[in-house]
Amino acid sequence: MRILITSTGSWGTGSFTVIDSITKEFIKLGHKVKIFFPDAGRGVDDEKKYYNNELYEIWEFPVEKGKVRLPTFPLMISDPHPRNPNPCIFKGLSKAQLQLYFDVFEERIKKTIYDFKPDIIECQHIWAMGHIIRKLQHPYIVAAHHSDQIAYHFDSNMRKIAYDLANDAPFIFAISDYVKQEVLKLYEVCSEKVIVLPNGYDKEVCKCLQLNRQAVLKELGVKIPLEMSIVTFAGKISRTKGIDILLKASELLKEENVHFLIFGAGDIKDVLKPAEIKKCCDKHVHFLGHRPYTELAKAHNIAKLSVMPSRSEGFGIAGLEAMGCGLPIVVTRGGGPASFAVGETVEKDNVQQLADAIMKIINLPEDQYKALSTKALETAQTFSWEANAKARICYYQKVVEK
Repeated sequence: MRILITSTGSWGTGSFTVIDSITKEFIKLGHKVKIFFPDAGRGVDDEKKYYNNELYEIWEFPVEKGKVRLPTFPLMISDPHPRNPNPCIFKGLSKAQLQLYFDVFEERIKKTIYDFKPDIIECQHIWAMGHIIRKLQHPYIVAAHHSDQIAYHFDSNMRKIAYDLANDAPFIFAISDYVKQEVLKLYEVCSEKVIVLPNGYDKEVCKCLQLNRQAVLKELGVKIPLEMSIVTFAGKISRTKGIDILLKASELLKEENVHFLIFGAGDIKDVLKPAEIKKCCDKHVHFLGHRPYTELAKAHNIAKLSVMPSRSEGFGIAGLEAMGCGLPIVVTRGGGPASFAVGETVEKDNVQQLADAIMKIINLPEDQYKALSTKALETAQTFSWEANAKARICYYQKVVEK
């Protein structure tokens, strides 16, 4: 089977991790795959994997026609993107800019379809790209990742497009039961066509390793005394991911022997006021930016636990990756991670609960901590990209045959 996958944005996000991972499985199964996505510039080391690689079809920005210009690819919501440092969002586009996006995408995707000749197209997010694929009447399926449902509430201009796309799609893949319930509520589609396909994680990268703690910290450019416990956070530096709640919790733990390694794109100045930053971000908090997964996995392996204090989370691959390294995790109630997390679950926006949960795990007796760590690893290993990819193929075949 020939499979074309479209992505709203470039690499560095959870949704792109999903398609990159299932693509590897598709190729192992003997299928031909191409991933189409926009990107906003060069100059980063990890782009070597994507440029000049026939697996990827890159729609480069900026784009313009006449006096209308899109300096970069638009995002659905205002959360930071590691490949889009000065983003615009769909809600902020003028009618002319939105039409330019649709027109240029249609030109590009028609050429890709003509050259690649896909049997099926899977559109990531119930959003703009799927709208054009639907218009072209090519066999397609859409995948809901939660950020598109946040955007549905946020951007009234796109609601009819998203609603019609969801209702016309033969199937909708949802990354969790939580996202499925969102889809059913927002788009009023029948339950049978929303298929839950839980995410996996890269078991070759995120695994238990015997590492020298000081060597890892030196590689990360961080100094932490040996007696201090390490807590990791991996996610966008945004209110959506609850980074402000984590930092306020860290402020409560200043007198404890705890240091926080913060991985992710974005600027804390966009989340907290200067006075709050000064108060919370002391020497025990280390911002490391967006890093390769290999570095993140090493950090997990010298940490005591990882945290996901999200206000809104569809699945939470970052939590699964931490558990794959043998870490218990602390997550918030109500989103996707609560369905698989091994560790502690706290209420959203509750700074004290988050601080208490962190210390509860850190202070566990060694035998209890080891048992919790083992359970986290065993639970993570039940999630499989291979099973996810095989299930997708079954639904692709149903659409193509129909």
